[in-house]
Amino acid sequence: MNVVITAKNFEVTDALKEYIEKRLGVLDKFASYIISVELTMEEQRGRYSGTLVVKVKGQTLTVKSMEKDPYILIDEIKDRIKHQMVKYEEKLQDRRA
Repeated sequence: MNVVITAKNFEVTDALKEYIEKRLGVLDKFASYIISVELTMEEQRGRYSGTLVVKVKGQTLTVKSMEKDPYILIDEIKDRIKHQMVKYEEKLQDRRA
């Protein structure tokens, strides 16, 4: 899956980029629903904020979080978006039944 990563006020290292792709790999399970994935991260006064926008069929799922460490931020975002994707998938299956 292709994740568009945008960073403000800091550089995304290769290690961080690899970590992001590895963590967001949990979304591969839902690849048939996903149209696009965009991650925007910003560093301000030693804190990192992040917004993940996942466009799926008929809906846009958005997750925002703020942490002191970018790696913890990615883990938090991954957990939240995974929860939203599970709910989205369940809703689709309920409609089909």
